[in-house]
Amino acid sequence: MTHDKKVLLGKLLKAEYGIVKTETLNKNGFSSRDIKWLIDGGRLERIKQGYYIGKNQDISDIEVAANLIPMGVLCLFSAMEFYELAMVNPSEICIALPRGTTCPILPSTLFVKIYHMTESHFKAGITEMEVNGTMIRIYDIEKTVCDGFKYDSEIEKGIALEVLKNYIARGNCNIQKLLKYAELLGKKKIIYPYVEALI
Repeated sequence: MTHDKKVLLGKLLKAEYGIVKTETLNKNGFSSRDIKWLIDGGRLERIKQGYYIGKNQDISDIEVAANLIPMGVLCLFSAMEFYELAMVNPSEICIALPRGTTCPILPSTLFVKIYHMTESHFKAGITEMEVNGTMIRIYDIEKTVCDGFKYDSEIEKGIALEVLKNYIARGNCNIQKLLKYAELLGKKKIIYPYVEALI
């Protein structure tokens, strides 16, 4: 393989935040034989059908999930950890998808838990954050706090309360926004007394 192609591969990986598709490689002149050579030579690693990651790319599992599930939104334990609201250390990446949406096939080494939400619940509070150059869709901090109470079969009450306390302790809280989400999720009667006691 020519030096120019090796340089081009580096540029493609940088442009695609460390993950590149077969389609992109083909469009840029890489044949199936080239791709096999790159895999055998340790320059590329196949993470799923049609997707490759640069072997020396410093890319987190969350970034990989964001690339492979572009419609997904980081939620629950993963969002709580992102905002440093609780020391939950999730073993799986929590991703929300709209009900009726099928999650793409993921690599066996990527541990993701999908939460299917109603359309109104799914759409509420989606924001974007940049993580090492990759744009991650994530629920805003107020929606994340309320989701802790919404998913009470998944999240212990103590963790949900810790998240709420830590959110309020930060100061500069948007209580109106928080209670709007609480009402949307049908949890205002539960959350409001705690908010009153904490502020």
